[in-house]
Amino acid sequence: MKSYSKKDLILKTIIETYLEGNNPVGSNELNHKVSIPASTIRVYFKKLSDEGVLTQLHISSGRIPTFSAMKAYWYEQLYENEIVINDLALLEFLLDKFEIYTLIYGGDELVLQGVDIVNDKFIVLDFVQNEIVLKFNQDSLIFLQRLIGLDLKSIENLAFRVEFKELLGKIAMLKQAMIYYRYNESKAYQIYQNDEFAKLLSPQIGFYFNDKLQFQPLFEEGFMGLKLKSTFLGKESNAIFAGSVYSDFKTMLNIIKEAA
Repeated sequence: MKSYSKKDLILKTIIETYLEGNNPVGSNELNHKVSIPASTIRVYFKKLSDEGVLTQLHISSGRIPTFSAMKAYWYEQLYENEIVINDLALLEFLLDKFEIYTLIYGGDELVLQGVDIVNDKFIVLDFVQNEIVLKFNQDSLIFLQRLIGLDLKSIENLAFRVEFKELLGKIAMLKQAMIYYRYNESKAYQIYQNDEFAKLLSPQIGFYFNDKLQFQPLFEEGFMGLKLKSTFLGKESNAIFAGSVYSDFKTMLNIIKEAA
């Protein structure tokens, strides 16, 4: 178990207390949780506020963690890389409770088994139970033949690097057809509050996750996204969760893990 300094312990406890009820946290309330005198806590409140990780909405109110504090907290706390989802009713209960949007889709795990030519007009990429059809072009054929054995995610990355737009478009269509689950679209709209919210409805959003956690510029300030490998009702997939930095992603994931 990680050992925390007094200052870090106070900050961590403030964050977790705030996540429980989304109410400003006062020194007396914190005193009951960390067994540190309220007068000492108030000293650390001042230090943490000066560092920009706590803020105070009103002079008489308690403190709340800033966006930067939440970003650092989630980088430290969200260490899960995979999730197993077997209970859809429980998932929807948690997504409603914590006000989180989710998108679950397949496709990235598909492996290119072969490349065929049809009537000298089309190139067919064989992914066993799925396929992608492209217009025939000799240069494209040579490029694609070198990709046999790679998964779709790797192929997509390479197509992006060489600006193979037709292939990127067909990959997007394939992934769109492999959306297994999408919930709380209204929360996706709240993140952007304009037409950009539509990008969260497509599996292509996953392409822009160079790490499992993303904040700005992919998401608006105060919001975040989490991408995990998942097994959804027995299907290999990817899960994207998005919401406010003040939504309790950690508790949600822990409950799902315990129920799996």
